[in-house]
Amino acid sequence: MASNRSVRRAQEPVTYTCALCDSEDEVRWFCNDCQDNLCDRCKEAHTRGKKTKNDDVVPIGKANRQGDKPVPEVCKVHPGKLCDLFCCDCNELLCGICLSKTHKHHNWKPFEDEFSSKKQHLKEHMTAISTKIKHFKNETSERHRDNEGFNDNIDTVRKEVNSKRTKLKAEVDSIADAILAELSVLEEEESTIHKKDCQRSEKKVEELTRLLNEAEMTDTSSVSLFKTERSLRTTLPLYDVNVRYVSPKQPRFDTESIDSVMLSKTFGKLHHDIQYQKIDIDSKHVQRLSEFTVTQQNQIFGICPVDDSHAWLSIHQYQGLVLVNKEGEVIESIKLDFSPGLLTMVGTTDILMTSFPHSTFAYKLSLHDKQVTTFADIRPHEACDVSINERGEVFVTTCTPDIVVLNQSGTIIRKVTIGSEDIVNVVCLSSGRLCVVHKLGGDWNDCNIMLADESGTVIQTWTGELDNGQKVGSMQLLRMSCDKYDRVFVPEHRHKQVYVLPMRGGKQAVCLLDRTHGVVDPTVVGVDTCGNVWIGCDDGTVHVMGL
Repeated sequence: MASNRSVRRAQEPVTYTCALCDSEDEVRWFCNDCQDNLCDRCKEAHTRGKKTKNDDVVPIGKANRQGDKPVPEVCKVHPGKLCDLFCCDCNELLCGICLSKTHKHHNWKPFEDEFSSKKQHLKEHMTAISTKIKHFKNETSERHRDNEGFNDNIDTVRKEVNSKRTKLKAEVDSIADAILAELSVLEEEESTIHKKDCQRSEKKVEELTRLLNEAEMTDTSSVSLFKTERSLRTTLPLYDVNVRYVSPKQPRFDTESIDSVMLSKTFGKLHHDIQYQKIDIDSKHVQRLSEFTVTQQNQIFGICPVDDSHAWLSIHQYQGLVLVNKEGEVIESIKLDFSPGLLTMVGTTDILMTSFPHSTFAYKLSLHDKQVTTFADIRPHEACDVSINERGEVFVTTCTPDIVVLNQSGTIIRKVTIGSEDIVNVVCLSSGRLCVVHKLGGDWNDCNIMLADESGTVIQTWTGELDNGQKVGSMQLLRMSCDKYDRVFVPEHRHKQVYVLPMRGGKQAVCLLDRTHGVVDPTVVGVDTCGNVWIGCDDGTVHVMGL
């Protein structure tokens, strides 16, 4: 707090001395060129002088002093007073009157003292700014280098792909050229044989015509008739018309169907780092990252994660889709004229879905313009579940042993039959295989899981075997999902559990949950890009689990 003497000193008016006449009266001007204080009278003389008439003369409060001593500004509240004090409590400049009226009991110091401190702080800030600028420039340069390296690698891979394409095309051309050359050889051989056969026949026609002419010229009243008849009797057997030539066997080209899987293996596959590492499932180390309820008592039908923190949900009796984040905040809602059932993503741009109650239609939602179109009509079947493989083929279960396979245009290209029981759910694995839920005897409470190839041949069956040696009884298995390691996550409603099946070898499942997780009646699961498992439940609750 300022002392009384300090306050009185601060209240005293600031005085300046004219550099020309040493007067202290009306010294209100400053010459920036000469760096001199001027009174009113000397200012007039200064501006008329031959050498100084063009000098920059300003009010003393706006002086641009070149020395180390700062010039305080004129107080805006009390004109004529300079703000030559600094209030440390209010962090503002004051004149003496401001100090006496509103800052009397505050801590203050002379303007010059605080100016030096602020000047030092400014230098420190400038140094910090320079350091940060250097850091971000270095970071930008490093990012540019990484980007250039990444793009160079992309260019290298692109060249390899084009080179492989050229080689594959050359191989196809070679095979086609060999077949075409073989056809040309066959054509030439047939042409030669054809020519010889025709020449032989034409020669026989010529000879027989000659014989006929001779016979016609024979005098039937003379003994030459005997000679001619005898000649014809021995010659005609040489022209046996019952001996037919053998027709050439027509060549046939058996067109084989293009095996896309084999072709992909032959061509090659792009590998890049995935966003999460494979972690062994241990229910004791599974952590619940979040839990939320979108709507009370309404079953979660479908979960379709789009990244590591967002997922689309379909909800029982709700005509629309809801995009939520990991904390349960609704980011977006899309209204539909039907209640969606099960969902799957097409890349990052579209969502394929079925409806509930089931219909013969599968639908596509474009996330770009939020428009819904009918993707396919699979009548007489009803669309139950939908999944898509790495080649873009869409697999739709029909609650029969048949799975309808469609292309990206929604056209049915084939059907796959697996077993003899109803198939309700399907997941396409990266290996090209299909993982399906079989409903035994049409009973939802008695299901198993089958792994089959794309032709429908069953490779293995899971009927509840666990890694702890136990076996689950009758199971109500619902909407599955898989991660990038082809581990299939299966919600089991009756036992309030999610089982994890290692489909790349091994027939025993692992329990994902224990009692501490508090998951009740799971109905659907989805795995996001970080490997987190989203579990939807019968009561509308969603749990997000980190492995």
